[in-house]
Amino acid sequence: MPLSFAILLTGNCFTACKSKTKATTTTDAVVVDTPATTYTAPVEVSEDDALRQGVMDATKDFPGVNATVANGEITVAGDMKRTDWARLKPILDGLNPKKVNNQLTLK
Repeated sequence: MPLSFAILLTGNCFTACKSKTKATTTTDAVVVDTPATTYTAPVEVSEDDALRQGVMDATKDFPGVNATVANGEITVAGDMKRTDWARLKPILDGLNPKKVNNQLTLK
């Protein structure tokens, strides 16, 4: 009897062990390597007529400054204080020219 009892226990153990499912988790990370994409917004350049009007309005409070517009570029010449140029430059940049050419004599 003890031998059959041992066989019976061993048989049940194997049966019980085989019927259990082993819980495993696999964490395989999927890495997608995508190239960085850079988008550049189109630059809007104002037409010369619109620039001329804007330049006239911007420079009217600055006597001694002459500004001309050609091919989307503003050329500023004359005499001006540095502090006044610091106020005028952002206004001219806001008109969206291709370039602002500074030919001023700053005091």
